[in-house]
Amino acid sequence: MKYTRYDLKNKNNGKTFILLILLVLVLAFLFGTIIFKIFSGNYNGGKSLKSETSTGKNSVSKSNMQNVTDPNSIQAAKFIVIQGGIYQNKENAEAEKNLLNAYGTPFTVTEDNKTRVLLGIYVEDQGEKIIKSLNDAKVDNSKMLFTINKDNICDAEIAGIIGANIQILNKLSEKDVKAIQTSELKKWCSSLNNKNNQGKNIAVLKQLKNDVDKMPKEISKDKASENYIYLYQILKKVGSNK
Repeated sequence: MKYTRYDLKNKNNGKTFILLILLVLVLAFLFGTIIFKIFSGNYNGGKSLKSETSTGKNSVSKSNMQNVTDPNSIQAAKFIVIQGGIYQNKENAEAEKNLLNAYGTPFTVTEDNKTRVLLGIYVEDQGEKIIKSLNDAKVDNSKMLFTINKDNICDAEIAGIIGANIQILNKLSEKDVKAIQTSELKKWCSSLNNKNNQGKNIAVLKQLKNDVDKMPKEISKDKASENYIYLYQILKKVGSNK
């Protein structure tokens, strides 16, 4: 009786060889993909790409700045200053200021021997959203609405510069933002040109442009309050308050 002999050892070696070939091909593909991404600048260790510049964390988006070349494009610019309380006792004012730290960047101004506690300056629609969130949290507040009528190029440019500054300061109130670059703001502001050099607020416009030009390369979070105070004083000069 004859028996047929199968060489099982050789058969297993063949399967192992094929698996090794497949493994090498897979590893080569993965390695090649990683090398390509590294040299194309797209590799980030497997994490989702998120540019700080594109999200506005360290710069001002030029596209978001107000178009002020035509004063008739928007008849009026409206800004909201959110107010906490008014105190004669500065200690009470500081206590509320500390309370409002959780909601933004509070600051104080002294007028008629009284201290106002204010929580930021916003364009109208954004200010209304902040007020709603404060009301939902049952935090007492009131609003001061400043309106700048764009009757001429001078006032239109003032409104635009204030709006661009507010964009910077509001960004600084975000948790992860430590400083904001000012290069785009400076470049944009220098491009504004009131050729007629007219308007009852022309002195304010010149002051704003000069102060923007003197800004440091970046504004840090700890400088937000003093910049809010500066803008508040400008609004008091040129804006009608309701």
